[in-house]
Amino acid sequence: MRPPRPRVGGRGAAVTLQRPSVDVEAIRARHPLPEVMAAAGVELQPRGHGYIGCCPFHEDATPSLSVDGVPDRFHCFGCGASGDVIDFVQRTRNLGFLEAVAELDGGQYREHALTLVRPGPRLRAAPDLAAAAIASERAFEINQLAWEHFATPVGTSFAAHYLQRRRGLDLEPLTHEFTGQRFVGHATHGWAALTEHLKSKGLNDDELIGMDLAMRTRGGRLIDTYRNRLIFPITNASGQIHGFIGRDISGHPAAPKYRNPTRTPVFDKSQVLYRPTHQPLAVDAQVLVVEGAIDALAVAAATAASGTTQRVAACSTNGVSASPAQVQAVLALTHRPPRIAFDGDDAGQQGTVRWVAEACLKQRSPVLATRMPPGTDPADWLATHGPNGLQDLLAAPSGSAADDVPTTIVPGRDIIRALLYKADDPIRDAIDLIATLASQLPSTERRQLLRDSAAEMTRHGWNPCDTYAKALEEAMSEQPNHRPAVWRPAASPSLI
Repeated sequence: MRPPRPRVGGRGAAVTLQRPSVDVEAIRARHPLPEVMAAAGVELQPRGHGYIGCCPFHEDATPSLSVDGVPDRFHCFGCGASGDVIDFVQRTRNLGFLEAVAELDGGQYREHALTLVRPGPRLRAAPDLAAAAIASERAFEINQLAWEHFATPVGTSFAAHYLQRRRGLDLEPLTHEFTGQRFVGHATHGWAALTEHLKSKGLNDDELIGMDLAMRTRGGRLIDTYRNRLIFPITNASGQIHGFIGRDISGHPAAPKYRNPTRTPVFDKSQVLYRPTHQPLAVDAQVLVVEGAIDALAVAAATAASGTTQRVAACSTNGVSASPAQVQAVLALTHRPPRIAFDGDDAGQQGTVRWVAEACLKQRSPVLATRMPPGTDPADWLATHGPNGLQDLLAAPSGSAADDVPTTIVPGRDIIRALLYKADDPIRDAIDLIATLASQLPSTERRQLLRDSAAEMTRHGWNPCDTYAKALEEAMSEQPNHRPAVWRPAASPSLI
């Protein structure tokens, strides 16, 4: 329904707009906000007096969306989006106020929304129910059939051209080295292209929904989950596909930048890593952990172009969060500490801190942090500097960060800040942790960790008269196979 046309009187008469009266409170009552949002694919979990979920308006790795905490309102603490049910429909469908009201009351909105299923106190979408009946072997088979649709010669050619033209990412060296492997495909903008293809291969509705490849509208029609996106397969070392990452290329402001699968029989976001390649690695190989699939693919392409595919592995957790299982999987790839190279923004910095807390504090394994220039991600850097730019991402740690080039550091200060947040005995706990981490590092990186940890302990008042630094040096001398650190703390500044 469109707003009424202006009513124009006689010559020279003023133009007036007749806007029909809308009972906003009645609209909200007829269409509860949590139900509309869950029906649109936003997974909500009860929290306090309302719900929380991942925001659909930006890349949200951890839930930052509050729904019904304030009755009939939503608010994202990440991107600031907020409003009521009408605002939500306006944003997701790019509609005006009256058009959004018409979508809700006229039923057109339901035609594009997922069927809402209520399995209990938690609001969930239908794929969770259908997935339980699919065996893992069948799930891998279904994903392979879907990939064959996404990765046709036309689809892969379009995706490769898009990446080269828009992101400066040349896949030719990678496809030349890994002959026959397809790294990126394309989901067209059609509403049911994949659905119809897979049905022609014998798949039924429950399989399509359970594998999160299709969703059912309220009108009962199945439509594709992935539309107008680059498609990156999440594979294991055997070549089986666990799921797909969809990168939006429509540019629509309401479209989530990335679309990951919901949980399926072979996909759990907290258990898998995206790795473009699974080649055997050299003993001294380095692992670069990046945020997104395009970053990981750009690093892999740069290693192919520079002949270093066995010495460098790129992987992504599809965001800046990291589960214990994902950190363990990264640590298992090589004996060297992994490098965390997230985007040069606040989210990237916060993600690095989370990685430091999980790897260093909980799993007591050291990591390095490669800090990107502000507003830059690894794919951007490699697009500008070519394969030689990979050397900047893998440079030896330095003691300070620069604003115009990637800088790798030993995140001693971040480790101490994370530890002090929960330490029972700060000096004892810091000595125990830092000594354990330092014993796993070569001499240069070990010195940086000892120096920076002492500086941060001093800043927080936990190193009076070098108490912490001296005790740490003594603890280091007791470590098995200890080699003297050739390091002495600077004189402690006056404590404030």
